[in-house]
Amino acid sequence: MSSIISHHQLARKGQHAVRDANVKSGTRSSIVEYEQLESELRDERAQQAELDCLNYLAQKNVIELSKKVPTEADELGMIENANNRLRRMENRLDLATKRFCVVNADNRRVREEIHRLLVERNGFNIQWNRTIGKLVKGKMYLMDIFEIASMAFADRDECCRKLEALKWKGLFQLNRDISEMQAFESELNHLAKLEEFLRVKGSRRICEADEKEEIKRQDEIQACEKDIAKHDALLDEIFKYAGSDRVATIIHRFKMTEIENFSCFILLCQVLQESIIIRRELDILRQRIFDQRDVNEAREEKQDKRIAEMTKKLEELRASTQLKQELNNAADATTVKVLKGIDDLVKLAKCDCTPLLALLGNHKDVTKWNVAKFLRILESEVKGLIQVVYGAVKPPAPTPKARKGPPAPPTSKLVADPYVNVIRPNRIEKLVPYQPCAYCVEDYIMNLVFETPAVPATKEYVESIFHLEDINTKFEIYTLTIPAKRHPYRGKKD
Repeated sequence: MSSIISHHQLARKGQHAVRDANVKSGTRSSIVEYEQLESELRDERAQQAELDCLNYLAQKNVIELSKKVPTEADELGMIENANNRLRRMENRLDLATKRFCVVNADNRRVREEIHRLLVERNGFNIQWNRTIGKLVKGKMYLMDIFEIASMAFADRDECCRKLEALKWKGLFQLNRDISEMQAFESELNHLAKLEEFLRVKGSRRICEADEKEEIKRQDEIQACEKDIAKHDALLDEIFKYAGSDRVATIIHRFKMTEIENFSCFILLCQVLQESIIIRRELDILRQRIFDQRDVNEAREEKQDKRIAEMTKKLEELRASTQLKQELNNAADATTVKVLKGIDDLVKLAKCDCTPLLALLGNHKDVTKWNVAKFLRILESEVKGLIQVVYGAVKPPAPTPKARKGPPAPPTSKLVADPYVNVIRPNRIEKLVPYQPCAYCVEDYIMNLVFETPAVPATKEYVESIFHLEDINTKFEIYTLTIPAKRHPYRGKKD
């Protein structure tokens, strides 16, 4: 410990300080030089290692290249091997050529054989097709023959059946004809007998018929004579009535008479038709009169009933009015009593009514028109009296020189003041958030370009220009969209 202290003391002296400084500077320079040399040595060692690696790789490549370079014997062997391979390839080529020629010859023979077989096959196909065609045609002929034979056999059977049927039909017809001939023969015999009988009987009746016909002819002649005489008498009467023997004059007179009679008939028909129409109208008028009479009677009856009902209702209304009048009089009397009582209370309470009486002028009594004012005065006076009675009166105000004491407790009111709702108007910011930007509206309207004639502005047009947002349904006021810089509540706050 003592040695350390002594060394420390020696080191603190001046000469040792210079030496220490020299040693420190030399040591520092030596360390720097050592580091430089060490770095150079490190670089040279790295270069040496890299050169050794490259040298090793170069030697390895040289060895590989020396192995790849052939010698003269190798070259001769390679040439001989190449010649041998060439000879073998030539031999193989010659052998392949010969085989190819043999194959070509075989192919030629095969092609010729195939061609011959194809020609034969073609001829065979032709003959086969011809044979098949003939066979098909013969088959068709056979089918036609079979069909004709079957049809002929069927026709033969049908003809046999028809022949058998005709045979039986002929027998039946023969029997029928025989029976008919027998019937005709019997009828012929009967007719012959009848003819003989009628010949004998008719000869007698012819004479009787002639006599009857003569009598009938005479009767007809007499009837014609009678008709002629009758017509002559009728003509004489007509001529006598007409006063002329000319037929044309008589016909003309009769036509004129007929025309007059027809016109009279038409007039008579018209008169009858008018009389029928008048009778119908008369019946209609009578029915209308009866209906109107019934309506008037029903109306009078209805009016009588209504008058009776209205009279009854009038009596009821009079009774109710009288009752209401009595109630009104009673209410007026009660009101007068109440007003008189209020007046007595005001006088009893000795209320200060001087300002009110000055306003009322000559009408100083309590009426139903000014009772509210008297009641307010009476109410305030009664409140004061109640506070005085219960000791709730405020203490007198302290003098200025008195010392301030502790705050007095709040006095409790025995009678609460009337509750009054204070009506405060809404703020203008709530009703109208901000004023429209006049510059924006003016700029927008001035820049509008119309392609059609201008029309007066409407509510929809104004809303579309102002870009109205949400509507205040309570006040029917819209908000506008204006720039934030000129907005009174959205702008920058300094």
